[in-house]
Order: sequence, then C-alpha cells, then structure tokens
Amino acid sequence: MKKYILILSTFFGLIVAPTVSNAFTVGISLSDNSLDTAGKEDVDSNGTIDATKNVTDDFKIGSIFIENTAVAANGRFGVTLGLDLIPFDADIDKRSISQEASGAAAGGKSPQSSGTNSVEGTVEKHMTLYVQPGVMVGGSMVYVTGGIVRADINGRSTSLSHTDINETKDLDGTKIGVGIKRELDNGFVVKLDYAETSYDTVTFTTSNNTKATADLDNTAIALSIGRSF
Repeated sequence: MKKYILILSTFFGLIVAPTVSNAFTVGISLSDNSLDTAGKEDVDSNGTIDATKNVTDDFKIGSIFIENTAVAANGRFGVTLGLDLIPFDADIDKRSISQEASGAAAGGKSPQSSGTNSVEGTVEKHMTLYVQPGVMVGGSMVYVTGGIVRADINGRSTSLSHTDINETKDLDGTKIGVGIKRELDNGFVVKLDYAETSYDTVTFTTSNNTKATADLDNTAIALSIGRSF
C-alpha cells in the first residue's frame, strides 16, 4: 500500500507543479451500488469446482472524503488527490440452499443427512485512495478516476459438506471511473461520479480442506457534497 501511495503522490506532484489555485475539500458522498459476487467451492481442494453461485446485491451507502485539488497555471487542467472512507459495514445478503449429503460429512455430522447450507459476508473498513486528473469545461472539472481500494471481508458459511467458515480476509482492489465536479460561489463543491471497482479474489479454506473463493466487482453512482477551504 505504501508503494501505491508514493506512486500516486509523485504523479500528483508532477502534474500540478505550476499551479494557479489549490483547494482542500472535506465532504460526504451517497452512492448507489451494485455488488456482483461470484462464489466457488472446491470441497476437497483438488482443483475441481464442486459448486458455483453468482449473486448481486444492490444497496446505498454513505462515505466521507478528504481531497486536494490543484489547477494548472493555464487554468485548463487540474488534478485531485483524495481519500474516501466508508465508516459503515456493507452486507452481502445471506443465501441459503437445501442439500443432501452422503459419505463422510463435515464437522462430525451423520454419514447421510440433509439440511440447509448458507453463506453470507460483510465488507468493512473500506477506504479508497484516488487520483482524478481532469480538464476544466465551463467552470466545471471533467475528470477520470484511478484508485486503490483496501477493505476487510468477513465470510460466514455453514454447510453439510464442509466445516463452518467465519473468517476475515484482506480485500484489495482497483477503481476506475469518470466524473464531473463544480465549485459553487459559496465555496461548496458538488460532484457526480460513476465508478467500477474490481476486487482481488479472496479464498477461505476450512479445517477439513474445503476451499471457497469469492470474486467481487462493484459499480456505483455517487453524489458528493463538500466544502472547500
């Protein structure tokens, strides 16, 4: 993470060396999200996928952001370096399915049994470090977004074919997007963003050697309001 911060900071410094203005902004965002999760299960970790499940969760969530925007001396180009933090948890809704298992069931269950499997998760401590180079158009800045995402994901699962899962893993990803920002005469800033975030695949391995993986991708439209200083 420190390496990526250094790269973004250096990029920011190179672009805005000759600046005519520099604004520090603090604000809040409300985003409408669509989180796609592709789950896979390899019961005995032999490389063969025994079950797959793709689900989508739609939700709205708030965040806070801190950013600094510099505009070049010619007034045509600008760049923003910022940090966005979601102080709330986002849940991956619980999904359940009935199963019948035979043979050596997990966790001391009977050799032949039936019941309900379930899986759910929670994404927490989500923060994004981003850079937004852009061009000035009629008093607004139109920009593209590139960011590095860091969060935790807590996966929870109960199953007849493997021991239960309740584990927290690091969740890293990259964010790309586009947006427009305008500073009003009273010092308030309004932003509208569209962004896609691709997270690295996370893997959970149970005590009886079942491997479960989750691949998450999120699209979001966000409206942000801040105050420049």
